[in-house]
Amino acid sequence: MGKDDNIKNNYDIWDNTSTWIDGGEEWSTHFNGTDNLWNNILLPRIKDYIKGDVLEIAPGHGRMTRKLLESDINLDVIDLSKTCIDKCISRFGDDIDNYYVGNGEDLSQIESDSKDFVFSFDSFVHMDEEVISSYLGEISRVLKSKGYCWIHHSNLSMGNENNFKNIAGRSNMDLGKFKSLTFNRQLNVVSQELIKWNAEGNPDWLSDGLSLIQKQ
Repeated sequence: MGKDDNIKNNYDIWDNTSTWIDGGEEWSTHFNGTDNLWNNILLPRIKDYIKGDVLEIAPGHGRMTRKLLESDINLDVIDLSKTCIDKCISRFGDDIDNYYVGNGEDLSQIESDSKDFVFSFDSFVHMDEEVISSYLGEISRVLKSKGYCWIHHSNLSMGNENNFKNIAGRSNMDLGKFKSLTFNRQLNVVSQELIKWNAEGNPDWLSDGLSLIQKQ
């Protein structure tokens, strides 16, 4: 499956309101809810980087957006789904500086060298290598010098080329492959780790990657 097919599949799924049962909160159940996921797992890892002008890529219905807004930041969001952006507008209004409907592979509406921090959770896990590569080039462009990016991505290797035929819709990606996509892009990988999604009766059901990147 090529890049265009991956983007179309993602659009078809996430732009469909029937995909969303509880605004995405349902996908935090393996972490005992979004508040616990944020306060005890995500925030300790990224609190030192959430500042200034922030961009969230693929916010969906704003599950993590509402937590980002607890910090004193200027926040922009971009999503390939107009349905998702409209939902965020209805939820957050003027609390978000700018809302953008993107094309699922670049950040062309975002000014170069304008962001202190770029964040994405639970979205890059569904993007294939070509799409992630495109986004990383764009992230390098929009980040200010010494700015940071934190991305949650898949750690599933040797799966089906159509990620939605894999467990939890994960794409073929791992820590090493993700790091290789940052080469020659003025991006340095500061840290990488694995995080496990626990399912009842199977504590090793799924692991994803968390990568922190800094622009040179």
